Amino acid sequence: MSDNDPTVLVLDEGTTSTRAVLFDAASKVLASKGEPLGIETKPSGAVEQDANEIWQKSQAALRDVIAEAQRDGRRIAALGMAAQRTTTVLWDRTTGEPVAPIFSWQDTRCADMVDELRPAWGEKFTQTTGLSFGAANVPLHLSWILRNDPELRRRAEAGELYGGTPDSWLIWKLTGGPDGGRFVTSASCAGSSGGMELTAHVWWQEFLDELGVPVGLLPEIISEDGDFGVTRADLIGAELPITGIVGDQQSALYGQGGFNEGAVKCTHGTGSFLDFNIGTEARVPGGGLDCRVAWRIGDTTTYLFEGGSFVTGSGVDWLVDGIGVLDKASVIDATYAAADPNSGVVCVPALAGFAAPYWDGNARGMLVGLNRGTTKADVVRATLDGIAHTIADLLGAMSEASGVSPTVIAVDGGLGRSDALLQAQADLMQVPVMRAAQAEFITARGAAWLAGVATGVWASPEEADATKELGQVFHPQMSEAEQKLRRSAWADAVQRALGWRRADLAGVR
Repeated sequence: MSDNDPTVLVLDEGTTSTRAVLFDAASKVLASKGEPLGIETKPSGAVEQDANEIWQKSQAALRDVIAEAQRDGRRIAALGMAAQRTTTVLWDRTTGEPVAPIFSWQDTRCADMVDELRPAWGEKFTQTTGLSFGAANVPLHLSWILRNDPELRRRAEAGELYGGTPDSWLIWKLTGGPDGGRFVTSASCAGSSGGMELTAHVWWQEFLDELGVPVGLLPEIISEDGDFGVTRADLIGAELPITGIVGDQQSALYGQGGFNEGAVKCTHGTGSFLDFNIGTEARVPGGGLDCRVAWRIGDTTTYLFEGGSFVTGSGVDWLVDGIGVLDKASVIDATYAAADPNSGVVCVPALAGFAAPYWDGNARGMLVGLNRGTTKADVVRATLDGIAHTIADLLGAMSEASGVSPTVIAVDGGLGRSDALLQAQADLMQVPVMRAAQAEFITARGAAWLAGVATGVWASPEEADATKELGQVFHPQMSEAEQKLRRSAWADAVQRALGWRRADLAGVR
C-alpha cells in the first residue's frame, strides 16, 4: 500500500465529542482529531447544546486531519459521517445562524406532549415510524419550540427556517450554507427522528400537521450512499464528495460487519444499545423494541431491531461512587473474579427503571439473596451479571420477533473492555461474543466503509470487512443446565422489581 492509495475521511459527530478520523484502504486509522462538546442540563428537563460549537469544532477537527493527510501526500476519496440521532437543530436558512439551542435526544421537555398525544397517536405512531413513542423525537422538539415562540412559528411557516438532525446541519454548512448548501439527510437519520414513515421513506405529513410543524422545515431524505454534495475548500481545506451519512448506532453495526440478516452488535456505554439486522423487510415487533432503517443503499433498504438498557457504565459508576463496593472501575474484573460464583446474590440493575423489553419506569433496582456471608465482591459480580442478563433479555426478545438466532454478538463501547462482562454475556446468552479491535473507532469505521464502497475504495462491504482486524472471542463456558438455573433466578427477581411502589415519606414526621 502506498501513500497514493485512496483514503476515507469520517466525521464522527457524537453527543459529547466530535472527531475526524482518516482510514486507509486496509481500514487502519491513519489520523484522528477529537474535540469535546459542551452540553447543558437544566432543572426543567432541558438538555441543550450549541449548534455553532458543533460546527466550529467539527470544522477544526476536519481541517487538522485534512492538513495532515495533505502533508503526507495522501488522497482523500470521500467524506462520510456518523451522527448522533434524534437531536434537533433549528437555524435561519439565510444567515446560517441557529435560532434556538440544540434540543438534545436526552431532553425530557416533550414528555407531557407525549402523554397528551399517546391515546390518539401512540399506536399509530409506532406502526407508522417503527419507533416507541417517546420524548426523544425531532417533530415533537420542533413543535415545542414553535409553540413557545410565536415569532419562530411565523418564520417557520414563512419558509425562513431549516430544521433537522445534526447531520443535516453539518452537511448544509460544509457545502456552503446560505451560499448553495445542500439541505439533505440520510434514511437512517430521518428514520430515527420520529418523523419518517418507516417504509415509504418520506416525512409523515399527517403527524407533522397535527404538531404544527411545516414539512418544508425538514431536509430531503436520500440514501446513505447518495450524493450529499461537495465540501467547500475554503471551509475545511479540500473539496471532498460527501456520502456515507448514517446514524451512529447503525454505523456501529455496519462497522462491525453486520451487513446480513441475523447480525447483532452491542455497544456498552452509559447504557447499552443492541442492534439486530432483520434484513430487507420491515417488521414492527412491539414489546418496546424499535424497528429502524439500518441503511438504504441505492434502492435497497436494510432494517434492524433496536433496544436499549439504561444501566451499564452508569451501573459501574453506582458501584464506585454510589455505594462504594468497588474501589475504581478499572478493578472490576479482578473484583468479579474474587467473588463467590455460587453466592446466590442476584442484582436487578433497574436504577433508572427498565427500558426494553419491559419498559417499566416504576421498576427499581433490587439485590436479593443476601446473607451474612455476602461480600462487596459478591455485589459487584451480581451487578455485572445483572447487566449481562438485561442484554440476554433484549436478545431473546429480538430473536423471537425476527425468527432468527444469531451466531455471534459483536461488542464495542467503553465497558466492552471488561472480560468478565463479555464472558457473562456469552454464558447467559449461550452465544459467542466478539470484542472489536480498535473499538473506539467502530462507529466511524461504519461510515468510512459506506462512503468508501460508494466511491470505489472498496468494491463491496464484504471486501471492506475482510480488511478489519479481528477481535477477541468469548465462547460460552457455562453448562446449559446452569445457564437455565441462573436465568430462572433472574426472571424471578425481575418480576419482584417491576412496578415497585415505595412509600412516599415526603412531609411525614
